[in-house]
Formats: sequence, C-alpha cells, structure tokens
Amino acid sequence: MPSIIQTAFFLEALVNVPAIVSLIFYPEYTLRPALATSFSSSAAELNRTAALIARCAGVLILALTPQLLLALPDSKDCVEKRKQAYWGLGLGEAGLIPLFLWEAFRASDQDKLQWQGGLAKRAALLCAGMMIPPLAWRVFVFGWREHWFGPKGGRGREKRTSNQADADDLVRRWSLGRKEQ
Repeated sequence: MPSIIQTAFFLEALVNVPAIVSLIFYPEYTLRPALATSFSSSAAELNRTAALIARCAGVLILALTPQLLLALPDSKDCVEKRKQAYWGLGLGEAGLIPLFLWEAFRASDQDKLQWQGGLAKRAALLCAGMMIPPLAWRVFVFGWREHWFGPKGGRGREKRTSNQADADDLVRRWSLGRKEQ
C-alpha cells in the first residue's frame, strides 16, 4: 500500500497532466477567462506573448512532473529525492503567490495607469489562491511530518514525542476499558 507522501506525489503528477495539455496546446481557452475584464472578454486580448508565456508555463510543469514520479518508489535515496521535489515546487509556489498578488493589486489601478493587458484582478487572486493549498501542504509536511519522506512513508517509523506517547497511552487505556464492559 502506498504511503501518504507517495499518494500525494502521484495525485499531484496526475493533476498536472490536464494543466500541461491545456497550457501547451490550448492556451487560448485556458487564458481567456483569466484575461477577461468587465469591459471586454474577446479573444483579441490574448496576444502571442501571453500564449507563449502560457506554453512556457506548461513546459515548466512538464519538466517538474517527472521529479514527482521519480520520487515515488521506495529506494535508498528516496528521502533526498522527495525532499528535493518538494523544496523545488514549494520555492516556486512561494515566489508565484506574491507575484500574483502584486498583479492583482496592480490590476485594480489599471484605469489610473492606463495599463493594457495582464491578468484581471479576480484571475490573479484566483491564481494566488490556487497556489496556497499546495504550499501549505508542503510546509505542513516539512514542519510536522518530515518522517513521511522516509522509506515506506514513515509508517511504523514515526518519532513519538512524550505528548504523543501520553495521548496514545490514554487512548489505549480507554479502548481496553470499553472492551471489558
């Protein structure tokens, strides 16, 4: 049975497939909702530069996805592979979130700056919001469940703190008391 981290790596790689296909082969359909403003939602707003940048993002996701798949099997160096994959993805997300937020607040000043193009405010906020859960997951894993990176996902190898041991003992005693009744 795959561990939690192996399942997370596989699901993330699986979710990347439609994103890769849509960004590389259909950037017009992918970007149209992001570029739509309250004034216009025409495809004319989608210029060749935006399509090229979307395709580049698709290629970058394509380049990062094999790192997740290579870190799936349990091996001698699986811990390092898994940590490297999560560090790389986490750093990218940590850089993109403020970039999208900056774009969102800059988009609200478009009328003042006579700025043309870019993401609509709601699209930039949506992009930033979509990056927060995966980044939060990575922080959680690195901060509180680092043993999941180990062989077999840390099953049976979890380091127990005294509080965890006390809680486990309390649950065990409570369970035994209920069985006797």
